[in-house]
Amino acid sequence: MDDLQIPIGCCREDVYARRTIIFESLSPLIGTSIPCGAFNGKNVEIIYNSIDETATRAARSYESTLAALRIVEALEKSYFVKTDIPNTKQKKKMYFTKIYELKATLTDLGDVKIIIGERNNKRIIHYCITHKKIKSG
Repeated sequence: MDDLQIPIGCCREDVYARRTIIFESLSPLIGTSIPCGAFNGKNVEIIYNSIDETATRAARSYESTLAALRIVEALEKSYFVKTDIPNTKQKKKMYFTKIYELKATLTDLGDVKIIIGERNNKRIIHYCITHKKIKSG
């Protein structure tokens, strides 16, 4: 990951380049499970839609791209923020019955927001990760 040249700009080409970097870097995780700190080590599944959603959302900013590339570390260090019911079409489309917002603090990056979904069959699936912007004044 250290040798990746990640564009820092906001233009469309930079966003598309970051999306490609995220997708290519995380696609080997598809079909795997990662222990999650917020669930006391219970595994969170990574599926194709997880990577697609993360790549789409995280590519919008350089910091979120860095957070996405550290998804394993973020899940391991995560803790609960809140639980909710799916309210967007996309979250419903992924058949989530519950949504969990998690947070993790990563060295040299700060706070990241992680969204996890739970299905009827109790499968816990990663939805997306983004850098949590600090709101000013």
